[in-house]
Amino acid sequence: MTQQTVKPARWVCLECHYIYDPEKGDKTHGIPPGVPFEDLPNTWICPLCKICKTKKGVFKRLDD
Repeated sequence: MTQQTVKPARWVCLECHYIYDPEKGDKTHGIPPGVPFEDLPNTWICPLCKICKTKKGVFKRLDD
């Protein structure tokens, strides 16, 4: 029986449609690959539209 790894979810910015993919990270802000959205610092901002991660209702989890 093989163990299936669960990959972290991608998140979309509803303002500009930027998709944060944990497998890629965010080179703009020095976030290495493998960092889940939930573990991004609260000061992280969308690299396209500059909205803060903590703003309610802006970022939505994408269900694969």
